[in-house]
Amino acid sequence: MEESGENWPSDNSYLDEVNDEFGSEDEEGGSFSGMGETDRKKRKRELAERFLALSATIPGFTKTDKTSILANASSYVKQLQQRVRELEQEVQSNVSSNEGATSSCEVNSSNDYYSGGGPNEILPEVKVRVLQKDVLIIIHCEKQKGIMLKILSQLENVNLSVVNSSVLRFGKITLDITIIAKVYIFFIDKC
Repeated sequence: MEESGENWPSDNSYLDEVNDEFGSEDEEGGSFSGMGETDRKKRKRELAERFLALSATIPGFTKTDKTSILANASSYVKQLQQRVRELEQEVQSNVSSNEGATSSCEVNSSNDYYSGGGPNEILPEVKVRVLQKDVLIIIHCEKQKGIMLKILSQLENVNLSVVNSSVLRFGKITLDITIIAKVYIFFIDKC
């Protein structure tokens, strides 16, 4: 029955009584009734500065009214939250795909492929990682005479300078080659 407003006071005398008894409070727990004019101006200026700072964090936003700033900030936060969810899903899928690759290697470890060849060989296997000007290359291939010379000359053809390399025998006729190289500086400048 009170929702209809029948029992509510018709004027603001009730609010005045409550404010007199308890003091009206601002958002940070302070009392407006005890605030002087300079305190109010200072608080208003601080809020204006905070709104300006908030509007500066929103890309492509130029309006300065508080309602637009809050609405666009809220929208921008929602966009960022959505982007975070997408990136988390992408990371999760990358982790699970890497786990799948590891487990498939373990399953195939008893295969003839790892013990020196077989009819269904899928060699060479090449993995490359790039970090700025550094390149890590891992090659899993069949043992052949002169294979390292061929690989190094091909790397020179694509403007990579080999910093370090190692070759390990894996099984009877399989090699595991790891190469660390740098991209030629003049090649980067041309791009």
